[in-house]
Amino acid sequence: MRDNRRKEIAAYISRQQFASMTELCETFGVSINTVRADIAFLEKTGTVEKVYGGVRSVLQQDIPLFAQRATLHSEEKLAIARQAASLLRDGDTLFVDAGTTTMHLLSQIPQEIHLTVVTGNLHLIAQATSRPNIELVVLPGSVNRRTYSVSDVSTLEFLSRHHFIKALMAASGLSPDGKLNVSSYLEYEIKQTAVRLSEQRILLCDAAKFGAHGLLSYASLEQMDALITDAACPDALRRLCESAGTKLILAD
Repeated sequence: MRDNRRKEIAAYISRQQFASMTELCETFGVSINTVRADIAFLEKTGTVEKVYGGVRSVLQQDIPLFAQRATLHSEEKLAIARQAASLLRDGDTLFVDAGTTTMHLLSQIPQEIHLTVVTGNLHLIAQATSRPNIELVVLPGSVNRRTYSVSDVSTLEFLSRHHFIKALMAASGLSPDGKLNVSSYLEYEIKQTAVRLSEQRILLCDAAKFGAHGLLSYASLEQMDALITDAACPDALRRLCESAGTKLILAD
């Protein structure tokens, strides 16, 4: 109950960007001492920070909107998605993450292949409606315009009912120590859940994201069975994959 409340508080502050302590008490029906304890926990995760009069979200301040990010390294992202599609097999059950690389995935999958796709990725949802061979399971939630996906606290409970053959994951950055970064507490929870429920985990990440630190890390490179990236992959990332035991696949 406490963990769910903290997720809901983090999601609420993320949407509102700012909330007073009194507002949080009234919204969630808890005492001021409980709110203070929850905020102290969320401060430690880097999700929020205290400011005069209340608390504000700190994770999304410098993250460009989805439309801006989608135009960056678009050719590399398309090639990565094409390579990921070649790994899929008829009958696979997939989790497909939200992201500016995973958005290209469905366009690269042959028409005849049968798949079950569980996703909140709005690009995939729109494309899959015209693909009768794709059984589409849409995650519940509210529209997040920054990630062009749907998600909220209810997403986690719904997602936890499933089991995946493959999870095609995204990250906002890949730290030099192999940490896969995200920019919100809710994304952190959703991605962690998907990784835990999947037999194979494949990270789709263009090389330009390597070296980017983040406030929250939902997994490490060694938890990924494979990393698909582009030909600009630096030597440091190649060595990191080798030491992590993660298969490195370079997209054409």
